[in-house]
Amino acid sequence: MDEPCSALDPGSTLRIEETIRELSDSIVVVIVTHNMQQAARVSDYTGFFLSDGGPGQLIEVATTNEIFARPKDKRTEDYVTGRFG
Repeated sequence: MDEPCSALDPGSTLRIEETIRELSDSIVVVIVTHNMQQAARVSDYTGFFLSDGGPGQLIEVATTNEIFARPKDKRTEDYVTGRFG
C-alpha cells in the first residue's frame, strides 16, 4: 500500500489502520509511508530506505520498536527523530 491514509481525516485513518492490522493477521502487508507515527502504530517490522539522488538503498530493517527506540544507523535515527526529512 502506498500512503494508504494520505489526506484522510483522523476517523477514516483509524478505520484504515484497524483494517491493516486485521489483514496482517493472515497476510503480509507492505506499506510505504512518510508518516512516522503511522508506521509506528501499524507495523511489526520497519525498513528505512534512503535515496541520495540515485536509486534508493535499504539502510536498515528491524522490528519497529528497534527502529524507533534503538536504530543502529545514524541516518535512520536522524530520520525517525525528525532531524531531517
